[in-house]
Amino acid sequence: MACRLPGARNVNEYWRLLTEPRAQFSTVPDSRWHAAAFLSDSFRDPASAYTDTMALLPDVGHFDAAHYGIPPRRARSMDPQARLLIDLAREAIQDAGWEAEGFDREETSVITALTESGYREISTLRIRMRQLAGGEFGARAADPRWPESVRAVDGLHGTSVAGLLLNMGPNTVSSVFDLHGESYALDSACSGGLMAVANAVFALRAGRCRIALAGGAQLILTPDLLVGLCRIGAISRRGTCLPFGAEADGFVLGEGAGVLVLRPLADALAAGDRVYAVIRGVGTANDGTVQGGMHPQAAGQLRALRRAYRDAGLPPDSVGYLEAHGTGTTVGDPVEIGVLRELRGERGAPAFLGAVKAVVGHALNAAGIAGLIKTVLAVHRGVIPPQPEFEPADRAGLDAAGLTIPTEPTRWPRSGQPRRAGVSAFGFGGTGVHLVVEECATAPARPAPDEEPQLLVVSARDRAGLARG
Repeated sequence: MACRLPGARNVNEYWRLLTEPRAQFSTVPDSRWHAAAFLSDSFRDPASAYTDTMALLPDVGHFDAAHYGIPPRRARSMDPQARLLIDLAREAIQDAGWEAEGFDREETSVITALTESGYREISTLRIRMRQLAGGEFGARAADPRWPESVRAVDGLHGTSVAGLLLNMGPNTVSSVFDLHGESYALDSACSGGLMAVANAVFALRAGRCRIALAGGAQLILTPDLLVGLCRIGAISRRGTCLPFGAEADGFVLGEGAGVLVLRPLADALAAGDRVYAVIRGVGTANDGTVQGGMHPQAAGQLRALRRAYRDAGLPPDSVGYLEAHGTGTTVGDPVEIGVLRELRGERGAPAFLGAVKAVVGHALNAAGIAGLIKTVLAVHRGVIPPQPEFEPADRAGLDAAGLTIPTEPTRWPRSGQPRRAGVSAFGFGGTGVHLVVEECATAPARPAPDEEPQLLVVSARDRAGLARG
């Protein structure tokens, strides 16, 4: 696995952050956009946001193009989300132990969730300004300085168009690493990351590939999404995210990305792989006919969860931990608690509940990946990460569902069964995904460890790249 999340540059840093959770929220820096120009409490201003608090990744423009043999001009024209996926694919392959020994590139697919980052809007701004100056959107610009302003904005060039297409994210990963399985991007909004993993599982089960890189990335390079989500009241005015909390007033918009390496368990065990966890069951569903696509529907969520446990061949109360979608909204959280109560029944075995958005914000299509990596680490390490201290909004509802929200790291209770957990993600538009993951109880066929000192090798394309690393 590999990830970039606010406050965590890699999986190990992410685990440390999860076990000592501190919200990674701050004001939008001027290097992104001038947030003060959009900050307003006036709901009549359709281009304003009532908060300038987000959970952002640092230095999203950095990319070592030379390491991958990508020409600098082409690299500059690529959506930064695609560049991030390339880095994370490399790190995930390294984490799998395959960078030196290699793997079956012929049968490796790449499936990622991507929506939009604002990069297209930035890249095509000169075209829009020319349209605006020409009066296509209203009155023609009369100021004689307009042509000069238009020319001052970077225009498109020969390699630009490919960088604007979301499918080029996974396809560039396939190109850089010479992978020949299927390669595509999908968009199911906030459930996208988990949907990418679900589709990878389906492809592996069907024999369409033997290895899959699956994940998602979300960067927010323009204020469009912040303004739009403020317009519907989904963003916290106080700049906090308190899933299932009494003082919850919405979520903090965030960024992040993650990539997982998946293969059939039999192949992993035969190869002696370190297995973080096993994906035991997958459930997907859409809400169907509803009034609008923004309000969570209990029936749709319940359908996705029930399908996942049916696919796993397990009762819903067999999991010891549930990573909820948990947006911290007064609309969404009660629906999710009610669904879990109905799913688990009145006599369900007790389980713990959490939602990582309290720490890293809501990374939209990468949110499910953030929750999945957290859950996989918890299953692998046998420790349930805590939520930051808060006061629950519906303690009686949690009790009725047999759910406890930990506020300190908790050893996974011994039950005589493999550690199991469930992960949910529900998207705008009604598409929900639930995954059931389980501890790998079978030891891989590893050779006996060598007691001699081991050589640690660091590689790069050239001396300068080695120094940069």
